[in-house]
Amino acid sequence: MGLNEINHVWTSSGASGGLTAVRVYGPLSQSALYCQFSTLATTNSISFQTAQESSGPWFTEASTSISTAASGQVVLRLTGPYDWMRPYIHTASTGSYQFRLIGVS
Repeated sequence: MGLNEINHVWTSSGASGGLTAVRVYGPLSQSALYCQFSTLATTNSISFQTAQESSGPWFTEASTSISTAASGQVVLRLTGPYDWMRPYIHTASTGSYQFRLIGVS
């Protein structure tokens, strides 16, 4: 059996909602969603969402809040398996976000 890996990046200008879904081939046993963000106008929260199909329905597996205090980085960790995944930004805000999903089976 081969080793499955993913290293996928999304960039957002701060619009709210789900980013483009990515399919995870083969079950990942460990994954981390990093969110690096610039100084934000409002406190916000992000989620790690999964689904069985790219159209949903979407389920929040983990979430965290991020502060307006300064730019920074947070990470959400999830144990699989899951088939489709997307980052979700809960509130629109000025600033920029870069998400990176890293996972391995």
